[in-house]
Amino acid sequence: MLKIVLDTNVLVSALINPHGKPAQILNYVFENKIRLFTSPSIIEELERVLSYPRLMKRHGLEKEELKEFTFDLLSIMSLVEEEETIEVIMEDPSDNKYLSCAFNTKADFIVSGDVHLLNLKEYGGIPIITPAQLLEIMEKEERT
Repeated sequence: MLKIVLDTNVLVSALINPHGKPAQILNYVFENKIRLFTSPSIIEELERVLSYPRLMKRHGLEKEELKEFTFDLLSIMSLVEEEETIEVIMEDPSDNKYLSCAFNTKADFIVSGDVHLLNLKEYGGIPIITPAQLLEIMEKEERT
């Protein structure tokens, strides 16, 4: 089973568009075909970002519904404490938490739409790919 770390932007996209590629990734997680890892700092960022007024207009959920969404996500994610602090991305240091989570869990992939992460291409042998690339990998695996 693939082990992945999802960037907050992918999780937000899954909520905003339940038929998009990020939502398809979450479906694989719910089907136990992918194991999703997260950390307290990623959850903290997700909760903060989802409550931005402009995003609340887009996803249309009230605060209680957002708590429920986050709770549901936590039920399918493996929560890990970040052990090693990584400081590689200087342009946006908050992105380093994804590298740390992936490195500490020995994830197979970091999945993101963030240019700072995608420009790295990989960290510690862990490829950093887009949601579309992960779906291609999953489709190939299902055919074999």
